[in-house]
Amino acid sequence: MAPARPYTDLDSMQDPSFKGPLDRRSFFGAYPEEAQRPTSLPPAMRSNYAQIDTRRPSYSSFRTASSSASSIGSSIRTNDTFDAILASPASSRTSVDSWNSGPRRPENGWQRPAPIKQYRRRRNTGELFAALPEEVLGLIMGELKELHLQPGSTSCATCMMRDLCNVAASSRKLLRVARVALYEDIQLVGADSHIQKKRYKLPFASRLVLLRRTLRSYPEIAALVRSLKAPAIPQGAPVDIYQNVVASVIMACPNFERLVGFHVNHDYSFNRLFYALSTRRNLKEMHWTLEASQFQRTRRKSNAAAMLNSEKPDYQEAPGDLLPEQSDDFLDLHGDWEHLETLSIHCLPGATVTPISLIPDILSRLPALKSLHLSHLPFTAFNDANLLSLPSLQTLTLSHLPGVSSEGLSSFVRRPSSRSIRKLTLHHVDVGTLPTISQIFSNLPNLESFALVQNTAPIMPPNETIWLFPYLAAPSLRKLHWDITGTQSGLNRADEVLGRSIESYGFPSLTSIRAPNDTEGIFQSLCTPMESVETANDKFRGLITRCTSRPSPPATPTTPKSLGKTPSWGLSFPMDDQLFPSKASSSLAQSRLAAQGRLEAAWKGPGRFILKVTDDDGTVVRKQDLASFIGRVESKIQYCLTPDEGATDENGGLVDITDVLGDNGENLRADGREGCNGRWNTYSGNVIDKKDRERWWHTERGRWRPVTLE
Repeated sequence: MAPARPYTDLDSMQDPSFKGPLDRRSFFGAYPEEAQRPTSLPPAMRSNYAQIDTRRPSYSSFRTASSSASSIGSSIRTNDTFDAILASPASSRTSVDSWNSGPRRPENGWQRPAPIKQYRRRRNTGELFAALPEEVLGLIMGELKELHLQPGSTSCATCMMRDLCNVAASSRKLLRVARVALYEDIQLVGADSHIQKKRYKLPFASRLVLLRRTLRSYPEIAALVRSLKAPAIPQGAPVDIYQNVVASVIMACPNFERLVGFHVNHDYSFNRLFYALSTRRNLKEMHWTLEASQFQRTRRKSNAAAMLNSEKPDYQEAPGDLLPEQSDDFLDLHGDWEHLETLSIHCLPGATVTPISLIPDILSRLPALKSLHLSHLPFTAFNDANLLSLPSLQTLTLSHLPGVSSEGLSSFVRRPSSRSIRKLTLHHVDVGTLPTISQIFSNLPNLESFALVQNTAPIMPPNETIWLFPYLAAPSLRKLHWDITGTQSGLNRADEVLGRSIESYGFPSLTSIRAPNDTEGIFQSLCTPMESVETANDKFRGLITRCTSRPSPPATPTTPKSLGKTPSWGLSFPMDDQLFPSKASSSLAQSRLAAQGRLEAAWKGPGRFILKVTDDDGTVVRKQDLASFIGRVESKIQYCLTPDEGATDENGGLVDITDVLGDNGENLRADGREGCNGRWNTYSGNVIDKKDRERWWHTERGRWRPVTLE
């Protein structure tokens, strides 16, 4: 017969015949006193164990736990909502909180924590949208603008602003974000609507007048404006009055930074537009197109030497100096531009910037300047001494500067302040020797992009000899543009030295090279092999006859016949006829055709592998060369013969001042361009009614794209 088992506290909960709990002393009496004392653990060991409350649970604690459980069960049985359940203290605790705070029995030792998965309440309408930060909504508005304005899009800036207005009217939270996207970069492209001009009784600049009224009425909106694209001057409109309207819009914007797409010549006389720009302290970009002043034009007419040699192409006459008050006024315009980052100065025929110290004085007032572009300055306005006085820059473009020599460039790159240059463009500066190019590469450690365009190739001095290659080396250079326009056939010494330097790993970071006048294919053979070089339009470029007269746009539901016969693109672009005649550059279209011809000739030559097909007797049945191409498989250099964004094939692919001052797609009369009338999104879907078609229509306007010298 088995001995009787002693009763414990657990038996009192299971056996109903149990009369009462055992005495604590009788229960623990059989154990020695050392076992009854709690063992003291080190602090490091105690931190690894959960802190279990060893106190004996009381009746009140069990009642509290049971009441909380019953409350949850009753709430579920009474069909309460999940919000009420989640709002209860028991359901709002996590598993860790329930472990430390809930009652438990020490004899059990471990209690199952509360489930991690919790029920979530149903969100109200618009609650998740209200929780989105405005930064996320701003990115969405930026993507919407990108869809409208990206290259190749059938939309335009007017359609983009229409969609942003619709977004702003949808909710109050989107109003703030859409308003910033709409007003921080204002683009008014093309001619004004005839209906709008008739409604407000304004002969021209109706959109600018309405914009000015809005900015003056709401200063908080005016503070958002950072840049403005003003429409081109309408035909028949007074130029000075139209410029005053643009100036009044700029004066209403306290944080104005740049004026793009609207270029006006400066003849050193007072102009409200340039005065308005001079008062904007946050201006970051400025492009000067200087023309001869009235005093210079009068003096030139009375100069007999200029009249006698005007027909000689090689004759260069130094323009007359400016009056002292004109130089001082032009210098004062730069006084408040502490945040200006980009400055370009382009001189038209007969214009100058004198005295010789005027440009250094201007640059001394621009502490934040990063990019400088100088074009067609006479030798009396900019020379080697001015080049050595330039501040620390990141981008420098020197174009058609007869006062700059190879010696001046060598001295310029050796200065410590020139080490910050990342992009250097020498456009018809006529660098005479290869040692000058070598010093440019070796003394500019941060140079990433270099472009050289000139008629004659740099030569090696007769007293110098190249013993080792690479002679030209630039460890940080990534993009190279090399165009020697005077080389028609054959290989010149400069191309040979540059090619051998690239082959000798003198440019380890080089990823792109553009050599439009690569007559022998020396640079093409150093790049990654390409399947095709030419584009779809290159083959038929000479066969396409461009239409001389542009057809009229198709009739639309909101273009009544009473609007008149004046074309919707009635704008004038005077800058197209006033640009300085630049020296010739290689055409990228012809370069692509030549590169494609070299590639096809290589396909017919001996291959890298030979395929031999033999029969059972070992007789060669067929023999064929495989893998015929130009280039190196292991090379990471891309042979690029496409223009930069905003440039053209005729200019060699580089962005010039002519590209910045051009119409950039706004002029619909050029090359038979087709504008946008707002109905691009109704062609693929079903149109409900006539009013729906009229809602999308607007005056036909060109697709303007910004072009920067960066």
